[in-house]
Amino acid sequence: MQNELNGVLKKASGWFHGLSHRDQLAVKALAAAVAVFLLYAMVWQPAADFRNQSKKQAESAYDDLKWMRENEGLARQLGGGSGGNKITLTEGQSLLSVVSASARTQNIELQRFEPKGDDKMNIWLDKVEFNRMMLWLENLNKTTGVSVEQISVDKTNEPGIVTARLSLTL
Repeated sequence: MQNELNGVLKKASGWFHGLSHRDQLAVKALAAAVAVFLLYAMVWQPAADFRNQSKKQAESAYDDLKWMRENEGLARQLGGGSGGNKITLTEGQSLLSVVSASARTQNIELQRFEPKGDDKMNIWLDKVEFNRMMLWLENLNKTTGVSVEQISVDKTNEPGIVTARLSLTL
């Protein structure tokens, strides 16, 4: 392999030195242009793209923070849970009915639900405010004892809005 490389270099060197002075300058200028292009394409452009992407992500995070601060009062209000919003699990009530009623009081729409016996269920939420969902789950746990066994949350293109799949248990 080393011998092949030496042979190729010797041929290229012989070819280059066999050129006229003017042609050698042209080859050097072309090599410099190719080197500058490669430096731009392989270093500068990816770095600039990364910088722009990071800047957009930072702006999006700042917008989310701003939205959270603007809605802090609503979150505290929903989290406080007035006496009229309390739901208690009484004899004969199913987990599904309690979860559905609680979700309605918090303006959360259950996209799909799947009971798993008397004390477990899976629910799917689509395009719900993350903070509202978390406050609802906390309130649901405090007022009825229903807890989250498993949760999967995916962000959407809208800031603060998510889709979620939850496994709830009594």
